[in-house]
Amino acid sequence: MDNVVVTVVKDVGKSCSSTSVVVDDCVEMIDENDYLAYAGQIQGFKFSLPILYVDGAFGKSKYKGQILAATGKNGNKGFFPLALCFCDSETEENWLFFFKNLKALLEPHGRIITFISDRGVGLLKTFDLIFPGNPHLYCYHHLRYNLSRKYKNKGGEIVVADVLHNFFKMAYASTEKSFYFHLKNLGDKGGAATIDEFIRDIPLEHWCRAFFKGCQYGIMANGIAESFNNWIVVERSLPPFPMVIASHENVYEVRNDKYSYSVDNSTRTCSCVKWQINCFPCADALAAIQGVRLDLYDFIDPYFTAEYYRMCYSFPIAPLNNVDASCSSTEDFILPPVTKKPAGRPKSKRIASAGEKKRIRCGRCNKMGHHNKKSCTEPLNMLL
Repeated sequence: MDNVVVTVVKDVGKSCSSTSVVVDDCVEMIDENDYLAYAGQIQGFKFSLPILYVDGAFGKSKYKGQILAATGKNGNKGFFPLALCFCDSETEENWLFFFKNLKALLEPHGRIITFISDRGVGLLKTFDLIFPGNPHLYCYHHLRYNLSRKYKNKGGEIVVADVLHNFFKMAYASTEKSFYFHLKNLGDKGGAATIDEFIRDIPLEHWCRAFFKGCQYGIMANGIAESFNNWIVVERSLPPFPMVIASHENVYEVRNDKYSYSVDNSTRTCSCVKWQINCFPCADALAAIQGVRLDLYDFIDPYFTAEYYRMCYSFPIAPLNNVDASCSSTEDFILPPVTKKPAGRPKSKRIASAGEKKRIRCGRCNKMGHHNKKSCTEPLNMLL
């Protein structure tokens, strides 16, 4: 991995005490796994429900990749992000890397965590290796969709609706007696062979309330994970490392419709660089300052104040009195400079400097210059 990128990740760990940052170096950059969990999230998870939704989402930047996430749920039914992993795809190796670091994070808490997933690619096998015995609930909505696919060419809409209705009663049955009652009804309406084949490879303790071993807190679906993926839909369009944002005292994250910026009030800097360039708080800095109810004038240079403006003109310039002045000789006159006519035809237009020549943006390297995509020879920075 590039030294600059490693430095960025290590700085995140330093800025947040006890932040968990793991960088898995491989031969090629596309194969690297980067695991991140902030200290504030790790400590705060102790007070959320002992439930974690594990899921993967596609990266939408030009580097593609996958984002593996473990998301909790607070007592107010809102999601609580805990850990992220940036990798190339949902493989057993990547899930194994993610679960190993997640286990190291959870073990000091001493709680039995219930996991909820959609049985993603590579997830099931590695989960049983790292978290054997932990309650693992399969998302009801994904199972329901998989079952409907079994009846794609085996009946009309009425038959499929009837089957799914009875499957809902099976999954939400509170007792074993009720479960088997609805299972019989489902077999009668949808065909026992098809139903038996479907549930044969799905252990009952992973999707049916009557057989589930653990605390469900009334949860049957992976909706929180889907909400989290939708919440970070803008960030998913960024390369991995701009998603990593560290926040500490006097440093704030400010978001707009497209991007997020880091504002440091103590050093009077913003990642958009406009504060440093103009020496005047930018829009992001104004939002950060007003958001924490600080005095805006404390962050403005005194040169922009009315007091300094008045001081600029508070010093008088004494008038020059030459009414009685007399010229005794030609030496007292100031003569104009000697001019010389330049050779050649007089130019009618001003000569433009090098900086004034029109520049264009290259479609390949995305830099401003005097070349286009075809003539571009700039090396591409794969970290951008």
